[in-house]
Amino acid sequence: MLSDDTHPYQGPIEPVRPATGGRGADVLWALVLAAVIGVLGLGLGLLWHAVAPTLPLRIVEGGAAYTSPEPEQLAAAEGWFVLLGLGFGLLCAIGAWVLLPARRGPIQLAGLLVGTLIAGWAAWWLGHDIGLAAYQDKLANAPVDTLIQKPVDLRAVKKLTFFPYAIGGVLLIPALGAVVTYALAAAWSRWPSLRRHEDEQEWARYDDDQFIAGAGPS
Repeated sequence: MLSDDTHPYQGPIEPVRPATGGRGADVLWALVLAAVIGVLGLGLGLLWHAVAPTLPLRIVEGGAAYTSPEPEQLAAAEGWFVLLGLGFGLLCAIGAWVLLPARRGPIQLAGLLVGTLIAGWAAWWLGHDIGLAAYQDKLANAPVDTLIQKPVDLRAVKKLTFFPYAIGGVLLIPALGAVVTYALAAAWSRWPSLRRHEDEQEWARYDDDQFIAGAGPS
């Protein structure tokens, strides 16, 4: 004679999700993330200014001229910005993923994107602005045949009449590096929600009396 030791079915077990503040908290943390990354962009600008070469110019009648037919410094400045910007975006994405695991998801990605866009512009602005006033003074007052150094700059940035500056492709490099890195991290994540604590709660261990026991001999 066999007896049924199973417990009666009580309906599906609802996953218990920890209180993390919901979507409002995610938006708030995304704004904080964007602000922090934007400020860090100033450090990127200092680093770019330190490693990228300035452009030598010779004062001539009516302005300044290149000292060589095809100055390499123009390409070098943009190349350094691309390399540093990619590394910056990669580090920002890894930092957001590791330091804020409870906020992973599209809202965090949006904050990362906005922050790196701001950081790219801030890096160009500060890196180009250092020494700009002295350069402009020499350009206006230095005698003919004087050599002066133009601060690092990006050819992708242009002045407009309706807005101070237009953002060109090179300024988007930090954002590109951040978004690609974050997408790869999400693609390789073992957690469907990207948030380990939520998935562990959803598949939490239950007490023995909550499992269906197998039938045994009487």
